[in-house]
Amino acid sequence: MLALIRLLAAIAASLAAAPAAAPVPPLIFVGERRSRRARVLAVTLSDGRLAGRTLHDALRACGLDPTSVGYLNIFQDGDDGFDLDMTALAEVGNLAAAGAPIVALGQRVHRALARAQVLHLQLVHPAARGSIRARLCYQAHVAAVLSRSVPAPPTEARIH
Repeated sequence: MLALIRLLAAIAASLAAAPAAAPVPPLIFVGERRSRRARVLAVTLSDGRLAGRTLHDALRACGLDPTSVGYLNIFQDGDDGFDLDMTALAEVGNLAAAGAPIVALGQRVHRALARAQVLHLQLVHPAARGSIRARLCYQAHVAAVLSRSVPAPPTEARIH
């Protein structure tokens, strides 16, 4: 009986010493990589500048606080091709497994997440050209996509 009490006390002590899990943001926006201009200005999507401004404005129009969501890029910064950042991709997978809704920004990110079999919603990239670039049009698009409660399953088969 005394051994059982000691074992339970040791388990309780180890649980108390374990760091608390970080809260999962309500949404995770996954982008490609920072543009050359963003790297020069040392800004990211979370700063709300450049393409981030378009996204932040659309989130505010939906009633969401842009500082309450998470932002992550899955490609390595640079100008030579799009190389997946496997650490970032694994982090996205972990966040999705923890229940965070994942939102892909653009086709390239959508394809990468689909290949990795990460459930996600798909938005047009906030720096896209064409009619979607109009502020109200993009805000309506973001509202329509974020109103979906369950993301669609990936459409591409997993590549090993």
